[in-house]
Amino acid sequence: MIYRLIGGTPMRGEHDPSWRGALEDVDAYGLDDDAVRTRILAADGLIISGSADHLLLRRYREALTGFVRSGGRVLVNAQVVTPFIEGLAVWRKLEFHGARDVRPHQVTAHTVWEGVDYKDLHYRTGVPGTHSYERLEEIGVAGFYGRGYHLDLPEDATVVTGIGQYSLPLDYSYRLGGGEVLVHGGNDLESFSDDRYSIGRIGPNLVAWLEGGSRMAETGSPAPSSSVEANRGARPPAVDPRNPGGTAPRIGLLHCGTFPPLRTLADPALQPYRLESVHLPDADPSILAGLDVMIVGDRLHEGQLARFAPAIRAALQDPRKTVIVLGENKVEQWLPGVGYTFRPTVFWTWRTGGDNGTRLRLPADPMWEYFTPRAVSWHHHGLLHPPAGARSPVVMEENGVEIGALLYVDEVNQPARLLVTTMDPVYHHGSGFMPGASQLLYSLLRWVTATHVPVSGRTE
Repeated sequence: MIYRLIGGTPMRGEHDPSWRGALEDVDAYGLDDDAVRTRILAADGLIISGSADHLLLRRYREALTGFVRSGGRVLVNAQVVTPFIEGLAVWRKLEFHGARDVRPHQVTAHTVWEGVDYKDLHYRTGVPGTHSYERLEEIGVAGFYGRGYHLDLPEDATVVTGIGQYSLPLDYSYRLGGGEVLVHGGNDLESFSDDRYSIGRIGPNLVAWLEGGSRMAETGSPAPSSSVEANRGARPPAVDPRNPGGTAPRIGLLHCGTFPPLRTLADPALQPYRLESVHLPDADPSILAGLDVMIVGDRLHEGQLARFAPAIRAALQDPRKTVIVLGENKVEQWLPGVGYTFRPTVFWTWRTGGDNGTRLRLPADPMWEYFTPRAVSWHHHGLLHPPAGARSPVVMEENGVEIGALLYVDEVNQPARLLVTTMDPVYHHGSGFMPGASQLLYSLLRWVTATHVPVSGRTE
């Protein structure tokens, strides 16, 4: 059996072919349960999804390393921030300026890519149909497969895939004891297996490779490494650059230890805002009481978010607070008064010249002092239907009819100020992909900092 450790909704490819039957998705937080951990470590092979919690995995570094040393094979997806298996290299963002800079190339043959034409990995598009490479150059988006590289590889590592004109190490493999680790530094490798193209071979090849390990029987289940301190605790107040004599708000980013928020928290450009890490699995919900602003990070694990939902709702009753809720968090299930309608994500209209339906409203709203059109019109994950009285500066239109909000601000239905959007800027900023997403994140932080009213300045 091959277990795929995930941290949320599994990432799927274009189809759901038969080879997926060899993979069983397991919540990565199952590692905290002795029985589940024993079952996971008895697998033939493991896949670490890009949605898994790196801080959690680091606690089990010894156990995961032991799995490989005993003959197991592991595919590690996404951008490693904190190495959780011996030998893993930290991912580095590539400064790219065009499609050529992120084109993948074969460096060394590997069985997982056998029969794959690397040109089929260069572009992705949501435009229906099967397209030639020449057509994809016109309508496709490059960079989904990879947009970074690795340095400081293990001494005996083999570079499988290079990226860009200098073939910087994107995918690599290395032996560890009797087993092998294969690292793909981009969106989940298995999600690229599409039977319409040569990359349809990736799925079955991957299954065969993972099943080909030589696992030796083990007794017992390795205990986790010493616990990781995920939260930075109370920090000195930041200085508001617009008001040096005052203090900026305490801003907490709620996250589940995946690579995008970890890379966002480490971004030097955001250090002036002194973002505080609130790692949900290791934090107590009472920590929210000490924050002025809480940013509910996008794509959070449903179970971890559910544990914090009551504290977030309690914060909405405090007029001193601002709550920002980012996309793909099923807000209609836990946030009062808001509805939701699914719409497919559109990520290619800037290449095809199409209209993604985004419309900007309320031009006199003071919010627009801090937000640019580009910051709110890159893509979205569905429509919001806010309660009466909320302001919707960014909406979606279909066939000339306004059908829902992509971002709204509510200052009337609860004492706190609330901003909700279906856009996911932390994910894309941390992934190093989509400049508009970074602009939205920067805009949100400027907005909450510049408009923050200290407690002493409020009237109760």
